[in-house]
Amino acid sequence: MSETTKHVPEAAASVSGEWAFLGAETGSVADQLYMSAAEDWNKAINSRFVNELLDDTLPDHVLVSYLIQDFKFFNQGIMDHAIALAPREETKEMLRKQSQFFADEEAPYFTNFLKVYHVTDEQYENAPQTPANREYCDYLSEIVNGTWEELITALCCMEWLYLAWAKRTVDAGVIQQVPAHKGWVDLHEGELFRAWTGRLIALVNEYAHVDGPEADVFRRIVHLERRFFEDAYDLA
Repeated sequence: MSETTKHVPEAAASVSGEWAFLGAETGSVADQLYMSAAEDWNKAINSRFVNELLDDTLPDHVLVSYLIQDFKFFNQGIMDHAIALAPREETKEMLRKQSQFFADEEAPYFTNFLKVYHVTDEQYENAPQTPANREYCDYLSEIVNGTWEELITALCCMEWLYLAWAKRTVDAGVIQQVPAHKGWVDLHEGELFRAWTGRLIALVNEYAHVDGPEADVFRRIVHLERRFFEDAYDLA
């Protein structure tokens, strides 16, 4: 498929073991959690918002609405809590390096985006949170005060799901022509992001349990991610 081809096919239904290349082998804890949320997962990564972004048909005002919401979410400080709770120094260091990467790469994407689309500081500050974003942030406030197992499961789920939707366009061989769209994909696909997601999957396999509260955390995060995408249109 050439770079000028616009349409990105939807992802197929989830299959156990399909993420084995990142450590979620069939029957692993991560794989079982993934399959337990399969229905909502596929609705999220094949959502209208994702489809339009990957096909370069997403209206600018919807992208603006979504990224304002995501930047507000980004500033919740989840990584700081994960670093504090991490049980090993090597894990803390890995999370610190990734946190610095987010500061160096992802935060500038947001700030540059706001400038390119002429979003003022006042517009950003005064934009109300969507219901899904508010619920998501409230839920994460509970998670960060919970256990390491719950927090690392939540973080893994967030990153893994974003990789899953971005992987659709890589699998299809489609490169977005709208810079903001391509930039958002590039942040969530590629060798570095796959390696990061794989490290999170390894931590979930090590610490989480399929019969523990982490299973509910994984499913809830997937559900909230799906609603986050859907709500992008409500305040646009």
